[in-house]
Amino acid sequence: MTRRKNARGGEHCFDCGVNTLETNEYYMVTDSCWARAKMKARDGMLCVGCLERRLGRKLTPRNFIDCPLNWRNVCLPDYASPRLLSRLLGGRNSKWRKGALELIDAALHGETGPLQSKVLVNVGVAGSSSL
Repeated sequence: MTRRKNARGGEHCFDCGVNTLETNEYYMVTDSCWARAKMKARDGMLCVGCLERRLGRKLTPRNFIDCPLNWRNVCLPDYASPRLLSRLLGGRNSKWRKGALELIDAALHGETGPLQSKVLVNVGVAGSSSL
């Protein structure tokens, strides 16, 4: 079977065509999760719904890699759809939920911890004292 290129553009869902930037569903998952969805690196994007349809289940926090893009989605929720945020923050043991709470606590107390410094630099707001 020949793989087709995503002619819609890199930010459009490979399956349904929705613009993942406009719907705020731009994220990164683990290589194994992407491969289970029958996608190859640089094949394009999938919206959360289409990725879950291919996997046959909902995404969990463990499916997302630790990268600036995903931290941006957690720290600046206007950049993430409610559906994407629910997958990132789902479950009490989610590293994303714990990290977000740590960042909020640090911001409320005017502190800059190691996680806050890392995230603020990675999302392009270095030197900011609040989220």
